[in-house]
Amino acid sequence: MNFNQLQYWPGLVFAFVVFIFLVIILEKKFFKVVRTYWFFKRSFFSVISTFLLVLGMGGLILSLLDLRGPEEKVKMEVPEERTIILIDTSASMLAEDVKPSRLQKASLIAKHFARKAAGHQLAIVAFAEIQKKIVPFTNDIDLIDARLESIKNLRNQYGSSALSSAIQESIQYFREVGGEARGNILVLTDGEETAEGVKLNVPKDVHIALVGIGTEQGGRIPLDDGNGFRFGYKKDKGRDVITKLNENFFKTTASDLPSGKYWLANSYTLPSDEIIDFFSGEKVKGENQQDMIIRPVLMEWIVVPSIILLVLSYFFKAIRIFSLGFLMIYSPIRAEEKEEIKLSESTIERLGELQKGKLNHLEKVKLADQLYKEGSKEEALALYQENLNPKKIDKLIPPEAYLNYGTGLLEKGDAGSGLQIYDSLSKSLDHGEKSKKLNEMMSKNVSAFFKQIEQKEQQKKQDKKKDNKDQKDEKNKGGGGGQGDKKDEQKQSGQQKNDQQKPQDNKDQQDPKDQEDKKQGDDNKEDKAEEKGQSEIGKKEDKGNEGKEKKPSPPKKIPAKLKQLMSDDRQLQMKMIENGTRELNKRKSRESKDW
Repeated sequence: MNFNQLQYWPGLVFAFVVFIFLVIILEKKFFKVVRTYWFFKRSFFSVISTFLLVLGMGGLILSLLDLRGPEEKVKMEVPEERTIILIDTSASMLAEDVKPSRLQKASLIAKHFARKAAGHQLAIVAFAEIQKKIVPFTNDIDLIDARLESIKNLRNQYGSSALSSAIQESIQYFREVGGEARGNILVLTDGEETAEGVKLNVPKDVHIALVGIGTEQGGRIPLDDGNGFRFGYKKDKGRDVITKLNENFFKTTASDLPSGKYWLANSYTLPSDEIIDFFSGEKVKGENQQDMIIRPVLMEWIVVPSIILLVLSYFFKAIRIFSLGFLMIYSPIRAEEKEEIKLSESTIERLGELQKGKLNHLEKVKLADQLYKEGSKEEALALYQENLNPKKIDKLIPPEAYLNYGTGLLEKGDAGSGLQIYDSLSKSLDHGEKSKKLNEMMSKNVSAFFKQIEQKEQQKKQDKKKDNKDQKDEKNKGGGGGQGDKKDEQKQSGQQKNDQQKPQDNKDQQDPKDQEDKKQGDDNKEDKAEEKGQSEIGKKEDKGNEGKEKKPSPPKKIPAKLKQLMSDDRQLQMKMIENGTRELNKRKSRESKDW
């Protein structure tokens, strides 16, 4: 496997180097302008795109060297056809009304036909007053070219044309070679029959193609010596002989033949393809297998990967466009429902400085606090996540930033990360007044978070219970319910009331000290709502409790034992949550209020 056009590799290498140089220079200038005026650095995807572009163009340039596989010998079915080429070499063929001359034009047509007629065994016969076989049936194109080159230099200045005799002799030649008169005859002549009249007896299996060479205006017959010096033109009775092409001769002859057709060739006509189609359309004797050596073309091994690389290069360069299009197609409703957040001018100015890379670590955290206060919580969480370590508290960072970070994660639903930040912050605080307030806010936020989760679960159960009740009412309306069903329903209702009463009694039997701590924690709720970093989770809890008082939940249709276990588990969870704030409440003075 090698390249068939390896001689062109220096020029292609030079072109590839020039291409790489231009790409580097132009992209360097472009991204310099972008960074100067738009403050954007070059992205990783842009670098990958350029790399793939260079590889793809290098592959396409390499494919121009024409990669070929090793030589292979294959057997091909080739039609077995015999064709005799008759070339008129009489004096009239020396006329120059067809450039360069009629005889040279006939030789050129014969060469062209020989190269096009794959699978034909060709024989060359030159005729004037007599005919002479100069090439027997062969597939050797080089031999045919050499003999045709010698024919075009013939100067038969006094020979007449015996066309019918030459055709009859060719038919006999078919019989001598193949045992029967079957094959093709290509006649190249000007159509002037001067030796004798045209008397043809052609079998139906012999196909004759007549090619008329000359013009209707005709031309004189030049007389040249052996050195090419022209000393005059052929004369008859003192006048120049003018030889003309007679188209009627070809029409008449072709119509009298069982299988014949004619063409007229001028200086710029080579009807080889049409003649081959005419011969191929007739019935042939059979097919013959011939060994042919080929070198398969493997250029697609380079072209296809190169095109794939170029497509990937464009994809990486326009990846933002594709991403934006994907978001516009698959999330148009979400984009419309998103509330518009108005930022202050100072925040917008700080965002511009962040984009230019002018903010340090502490300034980025302060910007995140400012974004959080103004309602842009997603952007604030992104800055927090980038600049704050949840496992290690930085003393140089205000603790309120960690509080806001954890609160935002809780509101987002990421309880694990939010509680981890709260735990780290609580361990890093001292016993000062500010630290106490922060601990109080963290405790309230955690308590409100779990209560909100419990309210959501209760709401789901109520909705499910309501759906079951509606289905049962529809079933009773349909006439399927009787007195026995009503009694069972009353019995179940009474049992459920008893089940509901039990957890209430357990609640009343709680530790008085725990009830007092809980009451004291509720009292401080209103005064601490205005503190810095206070979450909105407590407000959502109050709204949920108000709704719960106005509309009591219907009795749950579950066994009494399971109800008791669920109630005990819920009370245990509440104690674990409240124990976290008990130590803080002990350190408070009796004068402080938290209701």
